[in-house]
Amino acid sequence: MSSPTLNAALRPFWTTRADIKVLKGGRASSKTWDAAGIAIFLSQRYTLKFLCMRQFQNRIAESVYAVLVIQINRFSLQDEYDIQRNVIRHYRTGSEFHFYGIRRNIEEIKGFEGADIGWLEEGEGLTRAQWSLIEPTLRKEGCEAWILYNPHLVSDFVETFHHDPSNGVIVRHTNYDENPFLSSTMARKIARMRAEDYDEYLHVYEGVPLTDDDNVVIKRSWIEAAIGAHTLLGI
Repeated sequence: MSSPTLNAALRPFWTTRADIKVLKGGRASSKTWDAAGIAIFLSQRYTLKFLCMRQFQNRIAESVYAVLVIQINRFSLQDEYDIQRNVIRHYRTGSEFHFYGIRRNIEEIKGFEGADIGWLEEGEGLTRAQWSLIEPTLRKEGCEAWILYNPHLVSDFVETFHHDPSNGVIVRHTNYDENPFLSSTMARKIARMRAEDYDEYLHVYEGVPLTDDDNVVIKRSWIEAAIGAHTLLGI
């Protein structure tokens, strides 16, 4: 078995202490897998309580629970963890992972005590109202909020987080070109989309958020590109 490996490009992001860590970018950039790997690494060495959140969680398998279990197995650490139906616990350190869906049950996390790390997946769907409940829940000294997402709209609330280390906020954008574990299959899919629909490629794999007019039939960029076309074409 090879030694457990993580994305070296993201190491400074994870090792820098901050109240709020925002990791965003396109698909296939290893964000969630790397977060799971770091979380497992930390849970082996410290006693930590993880509050793992996503918008919808109809089944536990739809949460980061599944990714954590895969990583635990991948790193051959099965004997170190008590993997229960709704909780994952490290036998020696006592670290725990708890899982919540916040779209329908946001009020449930208000009573969650002692979270060291609040890990939010699907951060593109985060609303101001949800954050107003999540942030005060993360009240333990030295705790961190991890927000991971694929950008959707420039108007989404999560886009209001800006890189400000002096104020305890770090924002990192990462894409597939920083993922050392990118498969050849994914590389081909990305290349095909880049050649066939460059705008869609930028959104899906470069993590460029859409503007409000990107979903209309005639996009503003097309209109702007057509301005003066008669002169260029000699019409």
